[in-house]
Amino acid sequence: MTMTPEPSDVNILLVDDEEDVVEVVGHFLRQEGFAVHQAYDGEEALAKANADIDLIVLDIMLPGLDGYEVCKRLRSRVETETIPIIFLSAKIEEQDQIKGLMMGGDAYITKPVSPQVIVANVRAILRRSGVEESRTLQVNDLTIYEDEYRASLEGKDLGLTLTEFELLRYLCRHPRKAFTRQQLLETIWKDAMMVTERTVDAHIKNLREKLGPFAQHIQTVRGVGYRFVQDESMAEV
Repeated sequence: MTMTPEPSDVNILLVDDEEDVVEVVGHFLRQEGFAVHQAYDGEEALAKANADIDLIVLDIMLPGLDGYEVCKRLRSRVETETIPIIFLSAKIEEQDQIKGLMMGGDAYITKPVSPQVIVANVRAILRRSGVEESRTLQVNDLTIYEDEYRASLEGKDLGLTLTEFELLRYLCRHPRKAFTRQQLLETIWKDAMMVTERTVDAHIKNLREKLGPFAQHIQTVRGVGYRFVQDESMAEV
């Protein structure tokens, strides 16, 4: 199994006055290996933005200086003029998006949005800017494109749902380790309500169907849960 490369010392500045947004998005970015720095208003964002920051996720409706003004000032400073900026805003009108991009934003994402979508945009822009290369996880004929949230087998896309993708990636990242259904629930579904251990079984079943013969790598550990093994000759235990 090979994976290239792990994020290393990639610094993200996350600017939003909503603490829950900073907490949730920051959590997902840290899970992906990024170093996350927070700011809750425009002045703090300008103070924390420096040459060590690789990308900024910037809200528009901030107290004091708004995101547009922050972007304008960042683009006027030598040390920050080339830092990629992703606008993240509840302002959904076309003119707002055009304004953000015309002022120097590299992308404009409207709220509400899945944190995974933000992470995917972050990775795409970092690749374009040369900070980070695309990450893939290779297991025999299976290729997991971690920043694209898709997987292919023998070159054919598997058409996985987001949950199926997360399950497959998590199991492949921890080969031979047996996980209980509850552990998988807490990791993949996190705080989702009304999700039972049978949900794990249903998603594993769907995932196995899409994997075909390769599904023998996902083993049922009786009385425990599931694990991933690379040696297809190993029987279920």
